[in-house]
Amino acid sequence: MKTTKITIIAERPKDIPENWLIFNAPRPLLGDKEWEGKFQHGIFYVAVDPNCYFYNREIENNCKLDGWIVEYISKEKAIKRIKEYYHKEYPDSFDAIESLNNLLLVDAFYERFHKEEIEL
Repeated sequence: MKTTKITIIAERPKDIPENWLIFNAPRPLLGDKEWEGKFQHGIFYVAVDPNCYFYNREIENNCKLDGWIVEYISKEKAIKRIKEYYHKEYPDSFDAIESLNNLLLVDAFYERFHKEEIEL
């Protein structure tokens, strides 16, 4: 099943275990823990426990309801990831890449890695 994954620079909610999937949507979704938060694709968030009896059904329904998977990343990891991408794609531009300030690198990260289609 295909869905969208967004990667955001923020701290993952501390009360959600690492192996739980987190969805975000413009409407309420199905899951084991629900909350409203900062607008990304919407303000509705839900976390799905992989040990839940209805796990596969909740994942399928959330995807049908336009729920997007949320990946949380630190600012440092985002900057490292975009630099690695630039160094690979533009190997002759090492000095220019290293001279970019963090604000430009964060903007570049969001432009390149914020949203992607994935297979669940």
